[in-house]
Amino acid sequence: MKIDKGAISNPRILARRELLKLIFASPIFGAMAGLPVSGFATPDRATPEIASQALNIFQIKKVASEKLPLPVWHFIINGSDDGKTMAANREVFDEWELRVRRMIDVSNIDTSVELFGDTFPSPIILAPIGAQQRVHPEGELATANVAAKRKQLMIASMMTSYSFTEIATVGGPLWFQMYSSPHTEMMEYMLSLAEAENTPVLVLTVDTSSRGNREGERWFRRQITQTSTRLGNSENYKGRMMIGDPSMTWDIIKWLRDNTRMKIVLKGIVTREDAALAVDHGVDGIIVSNHGGRQEESNRATLDSLIEVLEGTQDSIPVLIDGGFRRGTDIFKALALGARAVAIGRPQAYGLGAFGQEGVDQVLRILNTELETIMKFVGATSLSAIKRESLIRKD
Repeated sequence: MKIDKGAISNPRILARRELLKLIFASPIFGAMAGLPVSGFATPDRATPEIASQALNIFQIKKVASEKLPLPVWHFIINGSDDGKTMAANREVFDEWELRVRRMIDVSNIDTSVELFGDTFPSPIILAPIGAQQRVHPEGELATANVAAKRKQLMIASMMTSYSFTEIATVGGPLWFQMYSSPHTEMMEYMLSLAEAENTPVLVLTVDTSSRGNREGERWFRRQITQTSTRLGNSENYKGRMMIGDPSMTWDIIKWLRDNTRMKIVLKGIVTREDAALAVDHGVDGIIVSNHGGRQEESNRATLDSLIEVLEGTQDSIPVLIDGGFRRGTDIFKALALGARAVAIGRPQAYGLGAFGQEGVDQVLRILNTELETIMKFVGATSLSAIKRESLIRKD
C-alpha cells in the first residue's frame, strides 16, 4: 500500500482522522452499531504515550505488558497454580458496595496516617518488591525517589537489586522487609544493614515455608538473557544463604527481639488464630497478605482475611493489608473494614516497567486522587472518619 506523505502532514486530514477516532471510540457509536456500550467505554484499552496521560492503573499495566520482555512480565504478573487466589484478591472488591452521603462539607480532605509514631501524608504504601532492576535499570532507586518526593512510605525488600544502604541514601521514609533463614548469621547480617540506617520497622515475611508454584514464571525464566543481575544486600555477605525457613516457629519473634531494636511487623498473617498468637508474642503490627497470590493457592482474598485478623488482634496493634488493590475505591473499602494502611505491589511494578520513575509517580498520583475522590462522595474528610457503616456487602 502506497502512503501519501502529503496527506499525513495535511492538517485538515489529520484533524478528520482525530475526529473519526473519537467517534469510533464513543459509546454512542457503539450503541448505534448494535455493540455493547461497555465495549467502547473502556479507556484501559488505550495506550498512553507518556506517564502523565495515564488515567488509571490498568492503562499503565497495558503499557508495561507491551514494553517488558516475557520473562520479566511473568515475574510480575504470575500467581501460584491456577491464579485463583490472585483473582480472588481482585474479585472481592465487587462484593462490597459503598453507601454514599450528601450535604457534607468535604472541601478539605486529610489522608494522613500515623504508624509507630511517624505520620505519612497517605495510607498508600509501596510494598516490598525485589529485583526491580529487572523491570527498569534504575530499579529501587527510582521507586525510592518517588516515595521520598511524596513522603509516602516504602518497604524495601531484602532481595532488592540495589542495596538497602543505597536505597536509604535517597532519604525517604523507609522500612526493611526480611525473609527468615535457618542460617542465623544471614539474618544477623541483613538486620545490621537496616540497623545502620536507623530503620524504625522490620517487616518479617512469614509465608515462605515453601515457594509458590508460579508456573508461568518458571516457564519463561528459561528465556532470560541477562548475564548478571545485582542482589545488593548480599554483595558483601560471605556466609551461607537460604531464603525461607520451613522450620520457622513463633520462637523467631524472641530471637528478633534479642537481635534488633526495630519494631516487628509480620507480613502474611491471614487468620484470627495467628493474629491472636502474634499479639501474644508481642508483635508490633501485622500486614494481612497472601503474597499477591504468589504463594499458597488458598482461593481466599486478603480483604476477607482482614476481617478475621482484626477479630484476632482486638484492635491492639496496627493491621495493614496488601493484595489486589488497583483503585482508590478498593483502598477505601479496606480502610472502612479496619485496615490502618494499604500496601501496593504490582501497580508500582507496572509503573516502573512502563515509564520508569515517572510511572511509579503516576501510579501514586492516580491512587491518591481516587481515594480522595471517593472520600468526598462518602462524606469522610479524614481517615478516622472512614467507618464500617459506609460499606454494605451484597447478598
